[in-house]
This record gives sequence, C-alpha cells and structure tokens, in this order.
Amino acid sequence: MILYDTYTIFWRELKRYRKSRSGVLIRLIQPAIWIIVIGNTFSGTQPLIKSVGFDGTYIEFMAPGVIILTAIFTSIFGGVNTLWDRRYGFMNKALTSPISRSSIALGKMLAISLIAALQASLIIGIALAIGVTFPNFWIIAPIMGIVILFSLGFSGISVIVAATAKSQETFWGVINFLGMPLFMLSPALFPLELLPDWLATIARLNPVTYTVLLVREMMTGVTEGVSAALSLGVIGIFVLSMIGLASYVFTREVNKPF
Repeated sequence: MILYDTYTIFWRELKRYRKSRSGVLIRLIQPAIWIIVIGNTFSGTQPLIKSVGFDGTYIEFMAPGVIILTAIFTSIFGGVNTLWDRRYGFMNKALTSPISRSSIALGKMLAISLIAALQASLIIGIALAIGVTFPNFWIIAPIMGIVILFSLGFSGISVIVAATAKSQETFWGVINFLGMPLFMLSPALFPLELLPDWLATIARLNPVTYTVLLVREMMTGVTEGVSAALSLGVIGIFVLSMIGLASYVFTREVNKPF
C-alpha cells in the first residue's frame, strides 16, 4: 500500500512536470551559460588545474560540476510544488484520504530527483556538443544513477523547507541561501587544493564535494585524493538522512495551518 501511494504521488508530480515545459527551458539557461560561457572564460586557468594533476581542459574539469549544479537547483527548487498543493487545497484532500504522509513526501522526492536527472542529461548533451569527451558512452548510465541518488537528498531538503515554510518568500529565501553556497563550497569550479585551508575543510564536509569528485572521476578517470567508495558512502549517508528527516518533518508539519 505504501509503495502504491508513493507511486501515485510520484506519477502526479511527473504529469505536472510535463505541463511546465517553459519552466524546464528556463532552468536550463543558467547551467548552459555556466558550461559554455564560464567554461571558455576561465579556460586560461588550465595551468592551475594542471598543477594539481588534472591534464584535461578546463571545460572537461568543470563539466561534472555543472551537471551537479543542474541537479542541485532542479531538486532544491522542486519542493515549491508542495507550497502550491497546500495553498490550493490538494494537500488537504490528500490528508483526508488513507494515504501515508511519508508516501506523499517520498513520492514528491522521487519525482523531483528523476526530473533533475533528466535535466542533467540535457547538460551532458551540451557538454558532448562543445567537445567534452567521455571514456565511453556506457558511463553515462551510472553517472545518471549518481545524479538521481544525489538529487534525492537535495529534494529532501526542499521538501523539508517547503513543509516548514509559512510563505513563498520564506521558502525562496532559505533555498537561495542554501543552493549557491553549497555549490561554490565544492571543487566544482576549482580544485580543493587551490582553496584556503579553512574553506577546503568546510568543503570536505559538503556532500556536493564528494558527488562532484565521483562524477569527475567517472568522466575523466582522474582521482583527486578521494576514493569512489568514500564518495558513495558519503552520498548514501546524506540521502538516507534526508529521506528520514524529510519524512519526519513533513508528517509533523503538513497538518499545520498554512
């Protein structure tokens, strides 16, 4: 029953996504600009990344970071649908049915994470078009698996904020406060070795760091001092923590007046 409830919410969110094609294009603009414009703007920094052992071009270095950037913003913005559901009455109808509260949260998170992966795949297409190479095309499938897993954790953050926020202004304020700093405090654009020691220490506590390093290793074969097993372990702990916390917070907060 819980699986069916989760699937029902999951499918509803996907159908909602199909009706917002303009929103999809808008959300692709920023990462497309990052990978095309910023990638070429900072191409002159290639000697810096070579100094820490990366022999590829700067665009190849930053492409994994832009893929994760797409996943971050798609998944962390996805919780806004929960606000609309509460404001326009769908949530009240769902709460009066025998559906599990946790199923509502999990269904939304799964849909958001899949949507994030679909949009990240479009960025991979742009990366291929501008000359970024992959060891083989089969590696794209496990990269998408990592993106879905990672996005599940960030969609949990989004659902938590949406469940506790009392207004759209609060939701967007918190989300914007979290999204970009977490991205910038990672090796998405520059190696950790080039950061000040105190910033590098903070970055090593950031799950985005381990996701970027893992995807970059899969795309380029370059290991940057962190094993794939450690990265997968950190991502797994992050995702399980967010699923549990999101289910608890959503169940506790969703009955409260909006």
